Amino acid sequence: MIYKSVSQIFETIDKTRERIFKRVEEMSDERLNSRPAPNAWSVTEIVEHLAKIESLLLGMMKVMLTKAESVSEKSDGAQVEFKPFSLDELIERARKEKYTAPESASPGGKEKMSDSLAQLRWSRQELHSLKPRVEAMDLSNVTYRHPAFGPLNFYQWLAFIGVHEERHLRQIESALSS
Repeated sequence: MIYKSVSQIFETIDKTRERIFKRVEEMSDERLNSRPAPNAWSVTEIVEHLAKIESLLLGMMKVMLTKAESVSEKSDGAQVEFKPFSLDELIERARKEKYTAPESASPGGKEKMSDSLAQLRWSRQELHSLKPRVEAMDLSNVTYRHPAFGPLNFYQWLAFIGVHEERHLRQIESALSS
């Protein structure tokens, strides 16, 4: 997918999030908490991980945005354009590699699904509150290093949220089909 605007990125990550909600909200606790394999995460743990990741990314993105605003000229209110980009290369690479979540993003296994879903709703609302600020300045050169993929700019990090959730949505589907 080629991302061409901040609105498109938000629309894409929101659609993925809604698919996750629809998939897990009506499931029984027994089904959500069963593990497809001894060392695999349950669906509840996957959703807990997603909630932790988005909260961490939200904090990081707020810092990136605040730093960029402190050194940037103020916008005239018009939306800033950015060079279209794709994360397809990262997606393809991720299909072939296994990653280990950092301890701060690993599920503890004690969260209820309802609490993780509430956290996801809150963090997405917070992320949306940043949208006017994100659209008001060029964040193409504002980067932070991803542990596996190297430096990503602000827009790539924003799109990465959806890519990451798509990966885990496939895991959820796999866990529920086993």
